[in-house]
Amino acid sequence: MGKLTVVSPTEAWLEGGRVAPRWRRKGIATALIAHRIAYARDRGFRVLRFSTASDNTPIHRAARHFGFTRVGALSRREATARPGQLPVRATPAQERAVLQRVGRLVQLGHGWEWREITSRDVRSAIARSRVFVSGKGVGAAAILGDRYEKTLMIAAIGGPVAPLTELLRALRAEARRRELDDVSFYVSNAEDRRAARAAGYTRPWSGEVYLFEKRFTRRAG
Repeated sequence: MGKLTVVSPTEAWLEGGRVAPRWRRKGIATALIAHRIAYARDRGFRVLRFSTASDNTPIHRAARHFGFTRVGALSRREATARPGQLPVRATPAQERAVLQRVGRLVQLGHGWEWREITSRDVRSAIARSRVFVSGKGVGAAAILGDRYEKTLMIAAIGGPVAPLTELLRALRAEARRRELDDVSFYVSNAEDRRAARAAGYTRPWSGEVYLFEKRFTRRAG
């Protein structure tokens, strides 16, 4: 089996590839990937993505074979809730600045799934009081996802080290205010890693999540 999930009108996601042990190494997984790529292309999706663990080398080889590009290496960071200064909620007037700060992808749910973030996502999150900012002129911003058990989940985040560190510390206080145990998010660049370390976040898992994507060109006619 293999699943293709529609995550937006232009984006699709590969997941759930499984082959029974006695049927492996017969080209079945390869055929399933090829079929889903063709399905996505024929239905007009612009991009197809999937994620996998950094140590899953057979899937890395399959990605190269099918023309996918690795566009991200994400690692999880978490920190316990603690008392402190609470973060500042974003206002509707800050929508554009927030969108510029948090990067191009937003995490969906609680798993390893991302899609491109839109102004509508930010607008909706601000309306639901799920966006927090720090620093002058939105130096850093964070969009909260759905709560997972006793964890405050951050779905998208970004900004220079100093304001981002301040925001990450304040989010630990926000988790405490909500009577949650901790805060969790994925870092994807050096600034995020430095800010997370300075704010007391650590790695619960030594591996990384590799994000791959394949873009389709529009056919003439």
